[in-house]
Amino acid sequence: MKEGLIVKKLADKFWVKCFQDTYVCMPKGTLKNEGIFVGDKVVFDEKLNFILSVKERSSLLIRPPIANLDQLIIVISPTPKPDFFIVDKLILFAFSYGIEPILCVNKCDILDDALNNEILHAYSDVLKIIKTSVKGNNIFELLNVLKGKISALAGQSAVGKSALTKKIFPNEDIKIGDLSKIERGKHTTRHSELFEIDSNSFLADTSGFTSLDEKLLPISYFELTLFYPDFLKYLSRCKYRSCSHIKEGNCAVKDAVKAKELNVGRYERYKIIYETLRKEWQKTHG
Repeated sequence: MKEGLIVKKLADKFWVKCFQDTYVCMPKGTLKNEGIFVGDKVVFDEKLNFILSVKERSSLLIRPPIANLDQLIIVISPTPKPDFFIVDKLILFAFSYGIEPILCVNKCDILDDALNNEILHAYSDVLKIIKTSVKGNNIFELLNVLKGKISALAGQSAVGKSALTKKIFPNEDIKIGDLSKIERGKHTTRHSELFEIDSNSFLADTSGFTSLDEKLLPISYFELTLFYPDFLKYLSRCKYRSCSHIKEGNCAVKDAVKAKELNVGRYERYKIIYETLRKEWQKTHG
C-alpha cells in the first residue's frame, strides 16, 4: 500500500500522484458513495489500483469540488478597476472554509500611489499582499507563496489570471477556471484538477465554482464579524461583547471608521453582507 494525492477525477476514475508516479485508480467498497475529491490524500493499492481509504481533510469544498485547498490567491489589478466587493466575499469564502486568502496585485507596473494606498488601507491588516507583473516578468512573490501548497487563483475577468498561469507553466497549455464568475443558478460539470508546479506545490483548476452569492457563505450574520480580523482588534473596546458594529452605541469599530483607522468602503460592504445574511437567516429560521 502507498499514500498519494488525488490530482484528477473523471467519472469513477482517480489519478493518484505518488512521488514521480501517477496511478489511475478506482475506489474500493463504499468509498465511491462516501465521496473522494481532487486534493484528497489517500491510501491505495498500487498493484490492484484500488483506493482503500481517504485521510483526514483540512478543508472540503463542494463548489468547486476540491479537498485540502491551502490558499486562495485573489487577483486584482489597476485595470479593470478592482471590485472590492468581490474581494471581500472571496476573503470571507476562504476564511469560512479554513483556507488562507492572499491578495495578489497584478499589473503592479501600472499601479498608482492612490490605488496602492487604498489597497493597503483596506487590507494590510486582513491578509498577506503580494505584487506581480507579467509584463515586467515579476512573479517571484507569487511563486514563493505557492511553494509547498495547494492553491487556486480567483478574481475578476481580465485581471491577468491566465497570463500568470502561463508564466507559472510556460510549457503547458493550461487554462485555469475563473472562481469569481458570478452566474447564480448555473452549474458546470467540468472536472477539477491539480496541476503540478513542483513535487509539493499544485495549482488547482477549479472551474466548477459558479457563484459568489454571499447568501451561500457557510456562516450566519451573527458570526460575520469573527471573519473580519481588522475589526476584531477593536472588539474589546466595544460596549457589547456581541457587538455587530451596525446599530449599537459605543462601538469601537464605528469609531475607528470615523477616525479613518478602518477603511470606510470595506465597512460599508460589511454592512451590506451583514444585512443580506441576516435576511437569509430570518427566511430559514422564522
